[in-house]
Amino acid sequence: MENGIPGEVLKAVFPLLDGKDLVFCMLVCHQWCEIAKDDYFWKCICSRKWPSICNEPPSDTNFQKLYLTFSKPRKTMHLPVPKLTFEDLVFYIDMWHEGSLIFSQAVSACILRAGLQNAPGGIPDILVAHLNTTDCTLMMEVKPKLTVPMGPVITVSVLAHRKDSDKMTCIITESTFDYIDSNAARALAYEYLRFSPRHPFISDIRAWMSLLFLYRGTDSIEVFGIELDFCDAARSESEILWLLDMLDWK
Repeated sequence: MENGIPGEVLKAVFPLLDGKDLVFCMLVCHQWCEIAKDDYFWKCICSRKWPSICNEPPSDTNFQKLYLTFSKPRKTMHLPVPKLTFEDLVFYIDMWHEGSLIFSQAVSACILRAGLQNAPGGIPDILVAHLNTTDCTLMMEVKPKLTVPMGPVITVSVLAHRKDSDKMTCIITESTFDYIDSNAARALAYEYLRFSPRHPFISDIRAWMSLLFLYRGTDSIEVFGIELDFCDAARSESEILWLLDMLDWK
């Protein structure tokens, strides 16, 4: 007996502990460690965490190993440096208002990454907070500003070119700005991204295009900025570049 506690008492207490406490008990002294190695105690812990596997455990199951292996908190995974860079990318953005072209520009991803430099006054607090986010944002100022009547259909298409391989991909095809977030003064259009056949299990990730605007009276808006984002799956620079690299480039 060490530390004044009989082994029989420890054997009665250990089955009642959770796994973390039992691990700490193994560090107290040699006696406690040797008793806590008994796989019966670990089976008691596993039976509370995974009852089904304790009812019919695989042959030669080591419950201590089972618990220690699968109860560890998941480590944060850090992406490796992407092969694609913003310097490699150019976006071709076209917008139509009831069939008439109102915006057409080839934009370097570096310009979009630089963000909106001069936001106008009077924009909602929600939009101010969005513009000040720490996430990687791809947005630019619209010059001259676009004044668009409320109601008529506005559509957008976006192609992308990568200089490193001289290939192109489609980001958005004639999608409609059919969702207006009045509180944030944003009109949004989206399309699901098309991924390379090399990534067959990646799907349901959207590219979003936003018009950032101010109300001009009750019947029109003034668009002062546009934003392209992939917030379904990517918020950092590395995430966005890895996501774009996996698209179906042709």
